[in-house]
Amino acid sequence: MKVQLLKIPSHLIVAGSSWLSKIIIAGVQLASISYLISILGEEKYAIFSLLTGLLVWCSAVDFGIGTGLQNYISECRAKNKSYDAYIKSALHLSFIAIIFFIALFYIFSGVISAKYLSSFHEVLQDKTRMLFFTSCLVFSSIGIGAIAYKILFAELVGWKANLLNALSYMIGMLGLLYIYYRGISVDIKLSLIVLYLPVGMISLCYIVYRYIKLYHVKTTKSHYIAILRRSSGFFLFTLLSIVVLQTDYMVISQRLTPADIVQYTVTMKIFGLVFFIYTAILQA
Repeated sequence: MKVQLLKIPSHLIVAGSSWLSKIIIAGVQLASISYLISILGEEKYAIFSLLTGLLVWCSAVDFGIGTGLQNYISECRAKNKSYDAYIKSALHLSFIAIIFFIALFYIFSGVISAKYLSSFHEVLQDKTRMLFFTSCLVFSSIGIGAIAYKILFAELVGWKANLLNALSYMIGMLGLLYIYYRGISVDIKLSLIVLYLPVGMISLCYIVYRYIKLYHVKTTKSHYIAILRRSSGFFLFTLLSIVVLQTDYMVISQRLTPADIVQYTVTMKIFGLVFFIYTAILQA
């Protein structure tokens, strides 16, 4: 007698892994607060919180290339066509994009950080510019690395993207716990690197892996133009969304005290976790 195994639909696997991943990420962000406050102190954690607001801004560093590529992969799969050239073209363009933004951050970090972190000039002294620049580099690696996840979602293996994303945050949390329990003295910059650099590096490693596999694939000018045309609309939409949704960090950086910034951050983390659970229940 043959036993038939229950086959779970792929979209349910992706949805379930997405819920689990988001719960893990939200949990890590919430749990990290108490450890970071213990390591850095209230005032420096307030600076840390403001710098994490740059994460959303740096999601635009790929110029919408990731979403544009995801669209083309889906179209090619529907037509049973190869999309390797599109991936390789997108990775070339994303490399140019990150170089452009690194130069941009390097040039303007001094001016922007002096305004954004003006309330903490006495604490940071002459470290403001380098701290801001380092934060932008770390968060830009996450922004560019997100292209890897868009490729996986387009290939209908989004559960891998969710797994890698959750794993990267867990590694960052483990690094933070190691620092805390070992009693290692770290500053704001190193705390950011420990907690968030794994998030970018894991996805970037996957991008390098995909590029090596596509090394001999030929690309043409039309592939680059097609990616750029489609990406431009997504980039504009992302930019407008960021301006609308991230205005709060600009305001609190100038108006709130360190204690208020910490309270605001904790409240938003809790709200984010509760809101996700609520929406997940509705979707279910």
